[in-house]
Amino acid sequence: MSKMEKPVINATVGLYPLIAVDPINSCCSKKFERPEWDITYSKIRQMIPRLRKFTDEYRKLGGQIIWIRATPWTEEFLPANINRLYHENPHATFYTQKNVKKSVDFYNGISVRARDRVFTKNTYSAFADPRLQKFIKQQGADTILISGVFAEGCVNATIVDGFTRGLFMIILSDLVETMDDKQQQAHKKHLITHQWPLMYGHVMTSNEFLKKLAQ
Repeated sequence: MSKMEKPVINATVGLYPLIAVDPINSCCSKKFERPEWDITYSKIRQMIPRLRKFTDEYRKLGGQIIWIRATPWTEEFLPANINRLYHENPHATFYTQKNVKKSVDFYNGISVRARDRVFTKNTYSAFADPRLQKFIKQQGADTILISGVFAEGCVNATIVDGFTRGLFMIILSDLVETMDDKQQQAHKKHLITHQWPLMYGHVMTSNEFLKKLAQ
């Protein structure tokens, strides 16, 4: 058995804040897919009911839910470095071009409740909103649960940024998704099996987490 095939040993769990990155229309809805670029979201849409079920159950246990959404992904709102990338490399350009206002609404099925918190970012990491880390400190948390989309994009950026700021990560692997493209799916698998558990924290499914929490 290889090192990565072994279960997580001595994983400490608690009622940590859950961050859900970008379950918004531009990252989930069929209306915002770009099939001509191999950008489709069916696997993300299959994940959303699992995320909703977990957040409903986690609230009942007293867990704090933190929803992250982006500003409109347009030149007006994005920082200079992303705009420079898009201007200088047309292949990297990913501006939202239609239904801009609706693009940042939470996807159908995502319901923000009274105790939940919502933070907004204009780049990849959720910590671009300085209020997020302040809120986590107010919660007295040194660990956060991670879920959302896209695994190799804003989820990964949030994991790296949060860990760099001193936070420990528990990534809920069944609540992290990305585009349907085979290369993107392979990238997600590598993050889950290699990069994240070796560099930033523990990786487990939401059910595994809840079982450990109940012990």
